[in-house]
This record gives sequence, C-alpha cells and structure tokens, in this order.
Amino acid sequence: MTTVRSRYSLVKKITRQNLTVLLVSMLLSFVLIAAVLWLTARDRQGSAAELAAVQLARNVSAMLVFNDPVEASRELTLLANQRALTAIALYDSQGKLFASVPGVAVAEFASDTLALSTERGYQGLQIKISTPVLVKDKVEGVLYLSESLHQLMNWFIQGLAVMSVLMLLIYLLAARLLVKLQKQALSPLVELAALAERVAAERNFSLRAPVVNNDEIGSLTQGFNELLKRAEIWQSELSVQLQQESERGAELEHLALYDSLTALPNRHYFGQLLHQMVSDSVQHGQKSALLFIDLDNFKYVNDNFGHDAGDAVLVEVSKRILAVIRADDHLCRLGGDEFALLLPKQVTVSQTSQLCERLLAQIRAPLLIKNTPMPVGLSIGVALCPEHSNDVATLLQLADEAMYRAKRAGKNGYQIYQAS
Repeated sequence: MTTVRSRYSLVKKITRQNLTVLLVSMLLSFVLIAAVLWLTARDRQGSAAELAAVQLARNVSAMLVFNDPVEASRELTLLANQRALTAIALYDSQGKLFASVPGVAVAEFASDTLALSTERGYQGLQIKISTPVLVKDKVEGVLYLSESLHQLMNWFIQGLAVMSVLMLLIYLLAARLLVKLQKQALSPLVELAALAERVAAERNFSLRAPVVNNDEIGSLTQGFNELLKRAEIWQSELSVQLQQESERGAELEHLALYDSLTALPNRHYFGQLLHQMVSDSVQHGQKSALLFIDLDNFKYVNDNFGHDAGDAVLVEVSKRILAVIRADDHLCRLGGDEFALLLPKQVTVSQTSQLCERLLAQIRAPLLIKNTPMPVGLSIGVALCPEHSNDVATLLQLADEAMYRAKRAGKNGYQIYQAS
C-alpha cells in the first residue's frame, strides 16, 4: 500500500482557529463584563457613600450653627462605625476644623470646595466626597470623607474567580461541542480527501464518493465524481486503444518476420537466424548446417495449374518438411519456390545426408491438389559450419552452389558442398 506523507490537517486547523476565536471572544467578554460590573459596583457604593455624607451634613448643620463640636464628633463617629471610612472631617465656613473622629485620619480642607453641591471623585480604591453643610441655603461649613473600596474589591475578586471557573467550564463544553459538530460537518470533505488519495494510489477511477448533503461540499463531491467518471471512460478508451495498438504492433512484427503464405520465417528473419547459428557454432565449437532447398518444376505448376495451385503446393511442401525436422531446426521461405533449412544443433555429415533422404522421400509421395498430382521435387544444397566456412556470406554462397549442382545432376536430389 502506498504510504501517504503526513500533512497539516484542515479539520484540526479550522478547529484551532474556531477555538481561538471562541477563547478570545470569551476573554474579551469576560474583561468587558468585569469592567462593567466593577464600575457599576463602585458607582453604587459611591452613591451610597454620597447619600450618607449628605444625610450627615444635614444632621451636623445645627451643631455647626450652635457651635457644638462634641455632638458633631459623635455623629461623625457614628457614620465611621457604619462605613469603611479612611478619613473624615468637618470644617466651618472659615476653613477651620470643627469636628473629627478619633483614630480616623482627618480629611484635608480644600478652599475651592465651598460650593452648594456635593462632589464625588475616585482615587485608586478610595471614594472622595465633599458636601456642603447648608443652613437656609447658606454654606456654614463643609464635610469631607474618604471611603475605602478594598472590601468591595475583595468581593469583586471572589466574584471574578467564580465567574472565571464558570466561563472555563462553558468554554470546555463549547469547545467539545464545537469539535464534534465541526468533525461531523467536515467529515464528507475528509472522506473525499481520503478517496482522492486512494484513487491516486490505486489508479482506480471506478471509485465514487457518497453525496451526503446538498451544500458546497455536496457540489464538490458531485464534481469530483463526475471527474472520476470521465477519467474512467478515458482510461477505458486508452486501454482499448493501447490493446489495439499492441495487437497491430504484434501483427506488424509477425508480418515483418514471417511469410504470409506459409507462416514460416521470411528472408529477413532467416538472416538473423543464420547469423545466430554461425555465431553459436564458432563460439561453442559445434557443427551446424545450412540447406538451400529449391522446388523443382514449380514454374510448370504455376503455368499449367494456376497460381492458386502453386500456393497450395508451397504450403503442402512446407508442412511435409516440418514433419521430419527437429523442433530446434528452422525452416524458412526465402521467396518464390526457395526455402532454407537451418540445423543449428550438433550435426554430422551422415545425419545431414539422412535428413536430406527423408525430405526427398516426403516430397516423392503423391502430392495432390484438387485431386490432381503435382509433378514437383526438391533440389537440396548443403554447406556445413564451420567445416566449409564460418562466414555467413560464404556459407550462403557455398550452399547455393551445392544446390545448383544437385539441379545439374538431374534434380530431385541433394549435394553436400565439396571443394572442386
């Protein structure tokens, strides 16, 4: 099976991106909610502190008019015991300290605060409040106080911790659900990618991907299946075309090497076989033989019985010769009524002579074509390799010369080459 190289998973990439967006969104929401909650809580505590300061200013107004600092200090102490004050002081209209609370810092006087309205400000975790003490709309003094927000901050931090745990749980649940839904939504795309890898590895274009949903991935799947269908058709057509070309090539190769009438090796193939025979004889030191065979009276057959009869004679003669030679011997048709027989394996002069006698006997047997006897015979010339020659051209010449000696000797016979 083809090993698929590792790659970056699209599902994991999209999941990480979505989880990152979800986490950033939840963090931003957490920060914004925390900021709003803190500002709201601080404002509510500031409003409560401001309301208490205004009420205290009303309570100490008479004490300020009647110059009773002791009773004014008692009122201030009462407020300090109720709220987390870090500083408090009551000043008269001249800016002199009128009353304070033992053990609590004295708020400093500011000359620009003798106004008719209450002012509130924030400094770190401190609420700063200044409120006028009015008697018949006349400013008789000013009350200062500072209240700590540390306790509120502690409660706020505890609330943030609880909210953080809840948001973490929500994030984990949402992430798990998101991963599950995303895998489910992208599973057709993952299956399509796996199918594409399988098609590439197996070259099997008959595979198809199931269309799950009628969406963009479904359209992509349909398009991919259509592409596979066309590739399958193209592959089938190409296979048929290659098969036809292979068959035509084999047919052309056969026509180039074999005679179309007798199916014997032709002159071209004979040349290759002869070169191979001579080379093997020289290399291995064994005798081989070349027999030139010419059909006697073949022109008479063609002229008197027609070319169809002549072709039938050639086919029958080739069959009779093949019937008596060995499987390793090669009978070739050189053209017309000329044949050549190659005996590439170890032969002797005696064995060659015996084979020639058998060939002549085969042809002397009645040869009937359409119930008509054909007056044909064989003239055979033999040359041995390497006894007579180990050169291809020379061996051909010697065998041809021996064959013509057989014809001059009266036809229907054989001659083994002998130097004159």
